[in-house]
Amino acid sequence: MQETRHNIGCLLLPLLALLILSGAWLYVNWKSSQSVLPPGLTINNIPMGGMTREQALAAIAEAYTTPITIYYGSEVALLLPEMVELTLDDAVTSQNLDAVLQDSAGWRNFLDYTFDQLLRREPEPLQVTAVVLYSRERVDAFMTRISQRYDHAPQKPVALTSGDFRPASAGTSLDMDASRPLLVQAILSAAPEKRQVQLVVKTEPPPEIPMELLRNAITAKVGDSAGVMGIFVKHLTLGKELCFNCKVAFSGASLLKIGVVLELYRRLDAPPDVQTAALISATLTANDHAAANQLLAQIGAGNPLNGAMQVTALFNSLGLGDTFMAVPYDYSDVAVVTPIPTTANRRTDVFADPDPAMQTTPLEMGLLLEGLSQCASAGGFLRIVYPEQITPTECQAILMSLEGAHTPALLNAAMPAEARVAHRHGWGKGTHAELNLVYHPEGNLVVVVFLYQPQWLVWEESAPTFAQIGSLAYRFFYGDE
Repeated sequence: MQETRHNIGCLLLPLLALLILSGAWLYVNWKSSQSVLPPGLTINNIPMGGMTREQALAAIAEAYTTPITIYYGSEVALLLPEMVELTLDDAVTSQNLDAVLQDSAGWRNFLDYTFDQLLRREPEPLQVTAVVLYSRERVDAFMTRISQRYDHAPQKPVALTSGDFRPASAGTSLDMDASRPLLVQAILSAAPEKRQVQLVVKTEPPPEIPMELLRNAITAKVGDSAGVMGIFVKHLTLGKELCFNCKVAFSGASLLKIGVVLELYRRLDAPPDVQTAALISATLTANDHAAANQLLAQIGAGNPLNGAMQVTALFNSLGLGDTFMAVPYDYSDVAVVTPIPTTANRRTDVFADPDPAMQTTPLEMGLLLEGLSQCASAGGFLRIVYPEQITPTECQAILMSLEGAHTPALLNAAMPAEARVAHRHGWGKGTHAELNLVYHPEGNLVVVVFLYQPQWLVWEESAPTFAQIGSLAYRFFYGDE
């Protein structure tokens, strides 16, 4: 029995010695840690753990010398601390820090430190408040100066002597009541990423846009021509339109391929099969007459001529009575074609020598493009006339194909590079044409231009004209972006 007690004692003595040594080691480490701020301590949310008291106070004072970045829309300004009499109350901040450190001293803190080490847990965060002073009057004075510098009334478009124009612009004004708390929050923040503020700016739309200004700018830029120019421009949100010979009959050419695909989709009860999808892509994205004729044959139950008649019937049903396809593509090269009489081709005041096989007007091509844009959002006249047969998904598919069309940049050649555009061009005898649907956050824009010149119209003459008209239309509605 006595021997057993002796053995137990021999075991307890080393264990007790180990505990004493471990406790002493922990105590020494804890006392050493007391010379710097504990982990998890922050002053106004800035981590200060591991710093000395003096280093932490210097760091928080330094943080409040950083200028505040101010954003007024895209304009940038700096607010220096001295501009609003920003100061750090060193005495009170020191007292707040000492109070927190006092609470973290003593045996209770040593026990917490010990358990944190043994259990490998994060120490409790300690938050210290630094007292920051500033002048409310100086803050308001600063916002007043920002308002005086950047606020401006709406600007209407102004014609320039060059025939160009300065685009319209919205008015802006600083909302001081909404911006003040955001600015004060940035002033009181010590973290660099929070010492910036986006001021609240109210906008006032530009005044009514006189469309005559755009017409005059285009006329001045393009100049006189021996041929005929037809233009239709429409901002689909504002409803503003420009019609310049937009009801004149022109050769429809490849622009009417949009109608071919639309009529095919109207007849389909399911998504097109792989072969048909390939034909649709070739019809809309490339100058592939053979693919378009195969789709016409599919529409016309094997007869492309009948398919062309069905496409014309589609245009008529949509109220586009000046647009027709009398025969398939390239058919007029081997046969005499009698044109379908329309209001547009009966005109005698303006003549653009339209192809008897297929004709349209800038207005009706623009309306068709508008209809596709609205249909893609489940609205517009295409959905009204054919609510079950023409779906938003089909309209979206057509527009997506037009976005990827393998055509040279014409109307969009001088638009911003990032502008998203669905477009289709068409060439006829002496006629070049293109339509654009420009997507924009301020509302989509339809631009349709036909250029006709007797005998032959060369690319070097038409391409710059398309680019100038497209750029003027874009800048007129969206400004200089």
